[in-house]
Amino acid sequence: MLNSDLHKSNKKPYRYINQTKRIQIIRLQIGLDECIERAVFPEDEFCFEAPSDAYLEISTYTIATAVLSDRIPCQQL
Repeated sequence: MLNSDLHKSNKKPYRYINQTKRIQIIRLQIGLDECIERAVFPEDEFCFEAPSDAYLEISTYTIATAVLSDRIPCQQL
């Protein structure tokens, strides 16, 4: 079984809600070879599937700058 096959069979559904008044850039790192990056607007949600050991990196966008605000283990969502 390939590493990517292991991650596919191990995924669970998660949901992140942007509770700020700013646009956030969400980066989901799944293993070494898969990454998802999305813009999430205020009060919008981002639904995804990931293994429980994946991390969600959240950068908050301000004028011409994105600052890493948090790094959350998916199992805490």
